[in-house]
Amino acid sequence: MDQDTAMKLYLNGATAFFLDIPSGMEFGIDMMSWATGDKFKGIKMIPPGIHFIYYSATDKYGNTAPRCGFFHGFKKGECLVKKWDTENEILVDVPRLEIVQYKTNILHFDDCLGPYPYEELSKWNGLSSLLTNNLILRLCPETKFIRSAMELFPTSVKENTKKRRKWGPIRSETDVGYEHLPNLVPKEENKIRFTEPPECHYPPGSSLSEITKYSLDTSYILDNMAEKHESKIDLLAELQFSYICFLLGLSYESFERWKKLFQLFCMSKDAIAQDQNFFAKFFIAVRHQLETIPEGFLVDIVENNNVIYNGLKELFRTLETCDFALEDDLKDGTIQIKRFLQQKFGWEFNGLNEEDDDEAPVVVDCTEDSF
Repeated sequence: MDQDTAMKLYLNGATAFFLDIPSGMEFGIDMMSWATGDKFKGIKMIPPGIHFIYYSATDKYGNTAPRCGFFHGFKKGECLVKKWDTENEILVDVPRLEIVQYKTNILHFDDCLGPYPYEELSKWNGLSSLLTNNLILRLCPETKFIRSAMELFPTSVKENTKKRRKWGPIRSETDVGYEHLPNLVPKEENKIRFTEPPECHYPPGSSLSEITKYSLDTSYILDNMAEKHESKIDLLAELQFSYICFLLGLSYESFERWKKLFQLFCMSKDAIAQDQNFFAKFFIAVRHQLETIPEGFLVDIVENNNVIYNGLKELFRTLETCDFALEDDLKDGTIQIKRFLQQKFGWEFNGLNEEDDDEAPVVVDCTEDSF
């Protein structure tokens, strides 16, 4: 990068100070992470927009703590300042006066600031293109932190202490004691506030044939969940949000939600005719995600009910057999993602009209408990 370009990015970008970060700690922003050094004080030249910052504390033996991260919408020329809380192992806010002091003396700390990894910016933009500050505010936990491992608490102190199995050998099959363990749940303020599906997967008053139809077509659920957002596209943005929390925040809860949302889009047959542009954008979002998904996770997906392959196969089958004309954006998007899947994974989607017992559509239970 030449000096003029670097200066332009420096002046237009934001700066994030992270003070008192221990040396050797894993620290990252978007698609790049590093091990911090003694001089590390933050990141400079951050492009305006939404970014995801994450870190994992390490002890003196090199053991790494669960990952913690947060989203932040940076403005042009913004100076963000946070400080490491050693006791709680999180980044906390600092007084406004301290922010002013660091913003005034940014150039003085230039050698202690790492440049934003612009070589990875296109990947990040592809994963986060639909995110907005309002959506982030709505979905993030009250604490604002996305954690890979949340601390669990019993639903009540009484429940945590009653029916505890006595110490000693197991004398019978009923003496294992698992049913007596406390019901552990994360605190409400730590939960990601994903959009919940309707309690029933079909409209009130549906006939038996309509109930069967809505078991095979999740358009009703998709529309119901979309109505809880400011716009329908925000539900697709929630797919991006859940994927980022899984990929970078290492949140298993988000991984499960991403898979369910993915299946929801693939099984929403009637919704395609209503908004083809929406599903063209779905293909774009999914392509960026599959370009970055860890290979190990992809193997798990394929081996466990083929969530991605079977979902896309059902969606492609719907597009191939629909009784309406496909618009150019959706038609081109279908061709491009099929070509991408064939080149990257060797997946073929031929003979979509030929179903056997193993590949035939199944009734999907999308009630709140299963979702």
